[in-house]
Order: sequence, then structure tokens, then C-alpha cells
Amino acid sequence: MRLLPLQEGGLRLLLEHDEAAMLDQLVTQLIHLLQSHSSTALDPDPLFASLEVGGSDEAPDDPALARLFPDAYEGDDDAGAFRRVTEQGLLNRKLQDAMQLTSALGLGGMPHEERTVEVDIPAAELPAWARTLTALRLAIAARIGLDTAGDHASLLDEDETRGTVMVFDWLAAILESVLAIMAADPGDAEHDDTDDDPF
Repeated sequence: MRLLPLQEGGLRLLLEHDEAAMLDQLVTQLIHLLQSHSSTALDPDPLFASLEVGGSDEAPDDPALARLFPDAYEGDDDAGAFRRVTEQGLLNRKLQDAMQLTSALGLGGMPHEERTVEVDIPAAELPAWARTLTALRLAIAARIGLDTAGDHASLLDEDETRGTVMVFDWLAAILESVLAIMAADPGDAEHDDTDDDPF
């Protein structure tokens, strides 16, 4: 994996085909997870998708979804009321972001013998990448119980979870580069969902 800043802003992501395939698979799994929790069909217009209201009264039972859609208030009544009018819109935005990534990777028409996948990410699309990479890390962390630096060290020592933690760290490396480019261009520093990182 190599990450290079573009002169006009944005980021060039160079991945081995296997790396690109893994990222595409992770994002596709995230899309399926989000779709399983959606109460409506996704509006093809990103603006209307992000504004669509609706949602459940309670936090999801699935730990990954619960991390992606935490309660906004401590009180059950307030949290449920807020969730009812905001959850579907937030979910739709996450879906739009994730679909943007799979489209950018463009593996559908690429021969398997291609060794390197080159993805140019314009500055305007960096926030969607930051949000989706963060969502992937939150979902992975929830699945394996990774909440603190101490958890990270112990899970890395376990054969069963070592590979998953390494993927978690690999996503962190991409996210760090995306955020660095965004920080260099304040006009594109809209990465509001990246503050929920496990540590």
C-alpha cells in the first residue's frame, strides 16, 4: 500500500489487488450490515437520502450497529425520540459514503491479474472516505471487543483475533493519511463521524 498526495488536492491510493479486494469486501459487508438495519429503500438522491427521517426507538442489538448509531442522550425517552427522527438519515448517508468507495475502487471490471489498483480520491470525496473508514473500524472494534489500547495489545497476542486487529490497524493507516490531507485543506475538513474512534 502506498498513499501519495495529489498536487491539486486529494489523495492517490495505490493498493495491491489483494488489498483492494479486501477493502472492497469490507465495505461491501458494511453496506449489507447497514441495509439490514434500514427501514426504507435508499433514495438515489444523496441530499434527500441524508435528510430522510425515521428510525427505531431503541439502540440496535447488534454491537457493531450500536457503535455506529449510539444513543445521543442518556435518558431512554430523549434518546428514543432523537433516534426516531435522525437514524434513517444517518444510515442513508453512511450507505451513500460506502457505495462511493466501492465505486471508486472499481474492481468489477478489473482483471484479477492486475497487480496494482490505483485510486485517485478528489479532495471533495475525502470526507466520505474518512467516515466510511471510521465506520469500518468502529464495526470491527465492536465485533472483537476492542475498546482501549490495552484491548488492542491483548487481542493482537491472540491467534484468533490477530489478523482482524492487523486489518483494523491497516485501515487506521489509510484513515490517518486521509485526515492529514483534509487537515491541510480546511475547506474539506468535514469529518464529523471520525471522532468516535475506539482510541
